[in-house]
Amino acid sequence: MELVAGVNLAEARVLVVEDNELNQEFARAVLGSMGVTMIECAGNGVEALERLASFEPDLIVLDLMMPVMDGQEFLTRLRTMPQYIDLPVLVTTALGAQKMRNATFANGATDFIEKPIHRKELVARVTVHLRSHLLLKSLRRYHDRLAQDLDTARAMQEALLPTAPQMQDAMRRYGVFVDALFTPSSELGGDLWGLTAIDDHRLGLFAVDFSGHGVAAAINTFRLHQLMSGAASEVENPAAFLQRLNAALIPVLPRGQFATMVVAVLDLSSRQLTVANAGAPAPIIGTGDDLYLLPERALPLGISLDVTYANRVVPFPAGSHLSLYSDGLTDAPDLTGDSIGETGVQALLADSIDGDRAKVLGRLMQGFAQRSPAQPEDDLTFIWLAS
Repeated sequence: MELVAGVNLAEARVLVVEDNELNQEFARAVLGSMGVTMIECAGNGVEALERLASFEPDLIVLDLMMPVMDGQEFLTRLRTMPQYIDLPVLVTTALGAQKMRNATFANGATDFIEKPIHRKELVARVTVHLRSHLLLKSLRRYHDRLAQDLDTARAMQEALLPTAPQMQDAMRRYGVFVDALFTPSSELGGDLWGLTAIDDHRLGLFAVDFSGHGVAAAINTFRLHQLMSGAASEVENPAAFLQRLNAALIPVLPRGQFATMVVAVLDLSSRQLTVANAGAPAPIIGTGDDLYLLPERALPLGISLDVTYANRVVPFPAGSHLSLYSDGLTDAPDLTGDSIGETGVQALLADSIDGDRAKVLGRLMQGFAQRSPAQPEDDLTFIWLAS
């Protein structure tokens, strides 16, 4: 197996377009001595065009002076095909006039060798172009595989979120309205949110934001989701729920990684809301036109075993609403360069509420885009529950 700068030339395919049989044999011999085993020859441009799709060459060694279709016309037609726009073409000819060279490069030639061809020069130029093309080809294959893997991972992550039917079921069962926005800043994100039906009169709601974003943060959301399944019986007590998750995350999270999380339980029988916060932005409570923040919070999950989480119980009469959101909104810069902050999000929400509950999030994000027009650098999550 012949390796050139990490590239296996035995995997390379070379198409020799040359009407002279002796020159074809010379090219075959030189390429074979380099370790290239997949070689095909065509006697003119028409034959070469016919073999492109079936042979899929990595390099074309092209003579210019040929019958039926010469090299210049072949080059012109080749470069009109998008799939061959970057295919290297090494032109060989006995005509070395500068005007002809200029025309050949203008038609799409990659490189040029004058005849009679010297073996060492052919080896050197073929090596350079095959190495570059095969490395680029390998990179594209890797990119395609990565894109497929990211699509699969994104679908898996989205499957962790409540579906539209699940949200509709919760709204029917508890007589509330729920709407949510989830926008990762890259292919994958570190945000997660969910609904938990505790019993016929209690509904749990949570929002999570792992440090960072991308693949590492997404992996942590899968990890936390599994841990939450094991602690589901404790969600009715938000503080105890956070305490258990914190203890479970500390041994498994890499150093420097953590998660903010807020858990809220709405009790429709007592019309109360119980909230515990592990470093997340302050939830926003609204009753009528009155909106206020719940600023009490403790350290994020995964930092210290010594932290203690506490429940805050507040009234939640009919007509009230709750907003949970990630710091992708609070940390975003406004038009002056300052962070929007929690009070800024509160102001955006106040401007977005006008009676039509289904349009609140749309208006809020429209206002956010006007106030912070730059592309968000972090994941964005916003959950709105109205009774």
